Parts: sequence; C-alpha cells; structure tokens
Amino acid sequence: MTVFEHLMLYGRKQSGEGVLAGLISGSRVRREEQELRERALSMARVLKLDHVLDNLVTDLSGGQKKLLEIGRALISEPDMILLDEPMAGVNPALVEQIAEHLKVIRARGVTVLLIEHEMALIEQLCDEVVVMAAGKFLTRGSFKDVASNKTVQEAYLGMKRS
Repeated sequence: MTVFEHLMLYGRKQSGEGVLAGLISGSRVRREEQELRERALSMARVLKLDHVLDNLVTDLSGGQKKLLEIGRALISEPDMILLDEPMAGVNPALVEQIAEHLKVIRARGVTVLLIEHEMALIEQLCDEVVVMAAGKFLTRGSFKDVASNKTVQEAYLGMKRS
C-alpha cells in the first residue's frame, strides 16, 4: 500500500471508511475473494451443482434448490446442521442424491439434525431417532426400536394398543 504526498482521501466519507478502505483494496482482498470463490466452486462440485452455477435460482428444480441451501449452510464448515424436511417436494430421483450427500456430510463429522417424515429415509440416515407428536416428546432410540414402539404406532398409524 502506498501513501502519496497528496492525500487521496474522499471528503464525503467518514474517517473510519478511509481506514477501512486500506483493508478492502489491494491484493489481499482479491486473494481472499479468489479463495472463497474456489471454496464455493468446490462445494458446488461436491453437490453436483457446478453445471447450473450460471442459472438463475428461479430456474433450478426443487431438489437443486434444496442442494443449494445445504451447500450454503455447509460452506461455513459448521459442526452441526439442522435440516427441516429437506426431501419435501423433491423429485424422487434427487431424493436419493440428497440422501447420499447427507451420508457424506455425516462421514465428515458434521452432526445432522434431520426433521423428516419419510420412514425409509429416517431408517437409512439416522443413528438415533426422536419421535414427537403434537409438539410432545414420545420416545427416542434406534429406528428399529422406535418403529416397533406401540405409542409411536398409535400416534402415527392409528393402531390401538393390544
């Protein structure tokens, strides 16, 4: 950064903005921006969205939009991610793709809290299941234990206890 004999300050800006300008102009910012772009492109490749990066979001399918949201959440490298019905309204062909991405996310050590109604997906993706009905906790355990729980069956399948 160069300081010239004739000051290059802008009269209509606040002094703090002048100091900030020193941070946001120059090669460091361009380098950081390039690194962020590379991370975003890498995430798009992982999610198989790199071929639609120039498309408007409104032109994406429902599944692609869900993947884009998942990527947006993951780009900050969180320890945990909460997904509220990520498969709702998604083409069945993309449901399996999203499920595979969730498995990869879990394998990378990210805790996934999943709100889902599709039992096959819950069985496939969840180590531990917590069941709620009408806003109240019913039970928790493995999918097998929860699926065979009489209270759960009664609440969700209308089965009466025998």
